[in-house]
Amino acid sequence: MQLNLGCGSQAMAGFVNVDAVKQDGVDVVHDLDVGPWPWDDGTVTQIQAIDVFEHVAAPIVFMTEAHRVLEIGGMLCMKTPHYKCRDAYTDPTHRRFPTEHTWDYWIPGTALFERNNAAYGGVSFDMVRREVYNGAIIIQLLKKP
Repeated sequence: MQLNLGCGSQAMAGFVNVDAVKQDGVDVVHDLDVGPWPWDDGTVTQIQAIDVFEHVAAPIVFMTEAHRVLEIGGMLCMKTPHYKCRDAYTDPTHRRFPTEHTWDYWIPGTALFERNNAAYGGVSFDMVRREVYNGAIIIQLLKKP
């Protein structure tokens, strides 16, 4: 199973499309700040979260629930505005303004992981891709065993 979290009006074929508001194309209505998410442990192969992470109120819930539902080797793919981008501050529903290092709390080998991971859910991912491109951060994380 593949999840398209926070899909809004951008439903994706072949994915379970999830949003907090029921609208055309949304398969599951769920608040991503509330765990547990409505999927079993290790049942998801891929999560797409395009322009979602900056909106969540509970980023630790988001990351620990994504880790829980992903299978080993499952991919978490996110895009979010970079904090230096004007658009990061335009939307009044944005709750955070990520940098390239926001996810280091969940990536072994980083100083933030070593100092803080236990307090940030105790889960870890391998970094596959981290790129700042055209005002956005694109990040791909692989669930570790």
